[in-house]
Amino acid sequence: MSGGREVGVRDGSDPGSLMVSLMILLVMVLAGAGLIVDGGRAMAARRHATNIAEGAARAAVSSTTPVRWFDPDVARAAAIDHAERSGVPPGDVSVAIDGQVVTVTIVERRDAVFLVVGGWSQVTVRGSGSATVVYSE
Repeated sequence: MSGGREVGVRDGSDPGSLMVSLMILLVMVLAGAGLIVDGGRAMAARRHATNIAEGAARAAVSSTTPVRWFDPDVARAAAIDHAERSGVPPGDVSVAIDGQVVTVTIVERRDAVFLVVGGWSQVTVRGSGSATVVYSE
């Protein structure tokens, strides 16, 4: 053989294979960043919604006193008022009253950062909290 190179033997200097590898690595890094950022935003939104729901349930339960017995309409209004003062639109608040137990569910939406590439513009989560009316003597 002449010239020191064998025909058909690759020496690994193909720039195309490096570019494909880098593109695959870039996609993996962006997907990981998307999971971290948007997943973190979803977790924070769920915690925020749960905190507001728990506070609204406590507000509903505290609307009653031993003198003024539990009124579901007053409790519902107190829960929705608490959520509204916390910045939640009334349409995103659900109040369920079962006997002496008040359960509030809050829907929260956050804009997506990386998931926009996949077609999701928002991340929607729900948080709920419950409280029970207890009378003490």
